[in-house]
Amino acid sequence: MAAKIAACGLNCNECEAYIATKNNNTGEFAKIAEKWNQAYSGDICPENCICDGCMEGGRLSTAHANECSLRICAINKGVPTCAHCPDYMCDTMKQFISFAPELGKKLAIIHDNI
Repeated sequence: MAAKIAACGLNCNECEAYIATKNNNTGEFAKIAEKWNQAYSGDICPENCICDGCMEGGRLSTAHANECSLRICAINKGVPTCAHCPDYMCDTMKQFISFAPELGKKLAIIHDNI
């Protein structure tokens, strides 16, 4: 299966919420919510673990996908990922990478291969 990459560099095909959504495995959403709540000290309910991929225009229940500044910016600029943006490494992206350095590494690899 071809990689489905979010604006932030996340490979959707490796995301447990995306996989559960695509497999219509609603029983997994409660497990994912519990795991994410423990990891992020959040208040995520199972309904917030449904995702069709943030760049696809489908259901965007996961975490903060609806308000994600990287996703909104990439859509507005017409680029598939931040790595494709002419403003690559803008302040918004730097702030995000400070929170999720592993995704910054993935975006750097994408950017280097464009």
